[in-house]
Amino acid sequence: MNNTVTAIEIIQTLYPTLKLAGKYACEIQHRVSQQPEKAQYGENFYATALSDADLTVQTTVELALLAQFPQIHFFGEEHEKSYNTKYFTGITPKDGEFLITLDPIDGTRHYIDGLSNFAIILSIIKDNYYEAGITIMPRKDRYIYAQRGKGAFIGTLSKDKDISQAQKITIAPLKSRKIYLGFALAALKDTFESQFDTYCSAIDYNPSTNPNPPEYLDIVKGELAGVLLAKGNLIDSAVLAFILKEAGGIVTYLNGEDIHPFPKIEDMKIPQLIVAHNSSIHQEILAKLK
Repeated sequence: MNNTVTAIEIIQTLYPTLKLAGKYACEIQHRVSQQPEKAQYGENFYATALSDADLTVQTTVELALLAQFPQIHFFGEEHEKSYNTKYFTGITPKDGEFLITLDPIDGTRHYIDGLSNFAIILSIIKDNYYEAGITIMPRKDRYIYAQRGKGAFIGTLSKDKDISQAQKITIAPLKSRKIYLGFALAALKDTFESQFDTYCSAIDYNPSTNPNPPEYLDIVKGELAGVLLAKGNLIDSAVLAFILKEAGGIVTYLNGEDIHPFPKIEDMKIPQLIVAHNSSIHQEILAKLK
C-alpha cells in the first residue's frame, strides 16, 4: 500500500462501500437468516449472535479493501468464517503501518430482533492508536466518524456523497441521568441505581417492551450520561469510545486512568472502560466505583 495514503483517505474511499453494505443490511433485516451462534462467547447473548448479514457485509468490505488497498493489515470479526482472511497480510502491522478493523454488524442481537440499534463499525489503527474510525447506522440514516486530534463529525447517509459533507459534532448539554452498564457489569446495577437511571444490557434488554434501548452514541445527544464496560472490544465499543472522546467526551479505565496507549493489538480489547458525557459525571461514576 502507498505509505502516503492517510487514514481519512481510506475511510473516504470505503464510504460508498459502507453505505451500500448498510442499505443491504436494512433490506434483508426482517427476513434475515440467523447463523449458528458463536459458542466461544458463552452466556453473552449479544456476543453469540451471528447472521447472514454479518458474513455478507464483511465479505463486501474485504472485497473493497483487497481491490483498493491489497497490502493492508485487516482484522474482521468474522475472520474464522471468511474466505478472504488468508489474502490479507495479517493483524500485526509494523511501526507506521495501518491495521483496519471491522465489526460488520455491531449489535447483531438488536439486528436479529428487528431493532434499529445496529451499525457497521470500521477503524484504522497505527502504532497502537486509533487514527480514525467510522460508524454507519443505516436504519437511522446517519454516520459518525472521527480523526485522531481533529474531532468527530456527523453526516446523513441519504444526502452525503462523501464524508467531507459531515458536520463537526458538539456534544449536546446533558438532559439525562441514564447510565449504561455492559453485560458483565450487572452486579453494579444496584450500586448505581440510587444515583442514576441505570440500564444494564444483561438485565434490561427486552425488545418487545423497549424497542429503543440506549446506545453509547446517545452521549452525543445528551441523552446518556455515561457507559461502563468490563472490556472495550477493539473492533466496536472501543472505536465508539474513541469517537466520543474526539467529540469531547471523557474516556478512561475504571480506575480513572487514560486509555492510551492501548494494550497489544492481538488482545483485541481494552479492559474496564468508562465513557462519560462530562468531567462531573465522570467523577460521580468514579466515586460510586470506590
